[in-house]
Amino acid sequence: MAYRVVLADSAKADAHRIYEHVVAEAPLRGPPWFEELLESLHSLNRLPRRCPLAREAKKARREIRCLLFGKRRHVFRILYEVEDARKTVWILHIRHGARRDIKPADLARGV
Repeated sequence: MAYRVVLADSAKADAHRIYEHVVAEAPLRGPPWFEELLESLHSLNRLPRRCPLAREAKKARREIRCLLFGKRRHVFRILYEVEDARKTVWILHIRHGARRDIKPADLARGV
């Protein structure tokens, strides 16, 4: 059975900021690139545990996983958590790979 993929409020805000940035930088290539990002997020509905634990998982004391999207200097880290009881993948944050690790307190699911 496929898992449901849900973006937490924080991930929705991240996605909105990323979309605005990529469209401003590349008006023609930005929207298709963003669609690929969304497809990557939703691919977690199958085999959600295929990605390794994120660097933040140990400090958060939770099984936060990390899906990488992009190439070279433009890699984004998709931080997510799998809830088996509800067959749900919670996308917590979408962050540029060059950013510092997120603090455990900022890894809420809030939807």
